[in-house]
Amino acid sequence: MNDVLLTGTQPTKPRFSFEVFPARSGAAALALGNAVQHLAAEAPGFIAVTYGANGSHRNASLDLLKHIRDHTSALPLAHLTTVNTSRDELKATIHRILDLGVHDFLALVGDPPKGLGLDDPVFRDALSAAELVELIAEARAERPPLTSVGRTAVAAYPNGHPLSRSRGADLEWLAAKQQAGAQFAITQLFFHADEFLEFVADARRAGVTMPIIPGLMPVATSAQLRKVSALAGQPAPKELERAIERVGGYAPDLGVAHTIELSQAILAESIDSLHLYTFNRHEQVLAVLRELGLLTAKASPGHAQ
Repeated sequence: MNDVLLTGTQPTKPRFSFEVFPARSGAAALALGNAVQHLAAEAPGFIAVTYGANGSHRNASLDLLKHIRDHTSALPLAHLTTVNTSRDELKATIHRILDLGVHDFLALVGDPPKGLGLDDPVFRDALSAAELVELIAEARAERPPLTSVGRTAVAAYPNGHPLSRSRGADLEWLAAKQQAGAQFAITQLFFHADEFLEFVADARRAGVTMPIIPGLMPVATSAQLRKVSALAGQPAPKELERAIERVGGYAPDLGVAHTIELSQAILAESIDSLHLYTFNRHEQVLAVLRELGLLTAKASPGHAQ
């Protein structure tokens, strides 16, 4: 079902998509441009571009969306967050993104601005993701006919949202986002296949029918593993953590191997899409996809190391 939704064609093999974030320096921008070209060459379902809380890095996000739209054959998908942003500001940003020729969105509340907690009014009073889904639909309806027929995605949390009271509350939120018009969900990171598969099974029992795409990231360093652990809300696998530390904290091959194993377990259960968080590098994610037999472009030097 994921494949039909994301490509509009009869599924033949699992699909994949990527996430990148705006570069923060000139050198990083050059490296990111190179990575995007490699990623786009493999015909992903889309390349998502992050968008910081409170609209931080907004212009950089829009520039990157435009670059993907104008200089690759990949479909860009724009993250959009609501924290500390008014409804009118959000709608103006939606129209600005649509004016770039970008029609697909990931609707998020986002993180509170630096120095503020989850209980701060800036966070509590932000539009919900479901309300943002509705606002995106409203903005599309204001466009000329047939000029914006994009898709809207939302986030899902296999190990629970930080503000969630329970698994049941998480699923109620996800169902509400579907009811608001969301067409598919992308998960936050996780370390074990059962965490994702059990979440999907519970979501189906709760009436969530839209595709739920697993989000995966092949870590390269101990620092990345700690970051993923914080995002996942779960401790990292001890064996992976120790193995990376034994070789000095840098071991992209170990992160790739773990993600391949995780992907194989998920794909074996008839899941037909993967979303790969790239950390703005193409080598590791393409190494995962190559091992899974999912790449479509001919291998070329530099695609994976």
